[in-house]
Amino acid sequence: MPPRFSIDDILAKPSGASFFDGFIAQSHEKGGLISAGLPDRDGVLVVMNGKLRVYLIGEDREMTLFYLAPGDMFCTHSGCLIEAVERTDIRYTDIGTFANKLEEKPSLAFGLIGILGRAMMGCMRTIEDLVFRDIKQRLAHFFLDRARAAQGDAGTEVRLFIELTVEEIANLVGSSRQTTSAALNALMREGLISRKGRSNYTIADVGQLAAAAGTAFPPPDETARPARQADGGR
Repeated sequence: MPPRFSIDDILAKPSGASFFDGFIAQSHEKGGLISAGLPDRDGVLVVMNGKLRVYLIGEDREMTLFYLAPGDMFCTHSGCLIEAVERTDIRYTDIGTFANKLEEKPSLAFGLIGILGRAMMGCMRTIEDLVFRDIKQRLAHFFLDRARAAQGDAGTEVRLFIELTVEEIANLVGSSRQTTSAALNALMREGLISRKGRSNYTIADVGQLAAAAGTAFPPPDETARPARQADGGR
């Protein structure tokens, strides 16, 4: 996954005190729609606390791309829908004001590039999964992605902190909560994954999980690439 960028990297600097000048503070309750994907909604939001879901919708189904956590930012003119998964506070500004911020702090562009990269990867992975893999394989790939972000190696144990509910994971792998839960239990019965509490997972052997997913770890086209930075378990 692309390296995770947080707006906190900007705010921590002495010049960060005035960053939110020109932004509007907004609060959204659980289920509230922040953006309906309309082209006239042209601006940038920053998540202060809570969690947002970025997704697409068709005639008969939704496709979750990823979740936005505190410190993330996103463009509302992306064409994606954005809703609050829980009570969430954001700061929002128009694209013109944000363009001025980019001139002052060009490193902000890396944040948007990283977020859009996650969106593209989410789309491609969902399409690939739905066409070629069953739910158990899709779930295994979900954990393999996070093991790769944590710089795990085949043949080793990897511990992960994944702050997503089973329902949220189900949205990401394109299945129902019940089916995803059953697939997760199957992986746990086989000793490939264990869980302590809601968010602490352990992959017993990354290579064995990759074999169950019908793939290699890392994939052949990534073996020559430099190790990626961790994405914070997202």
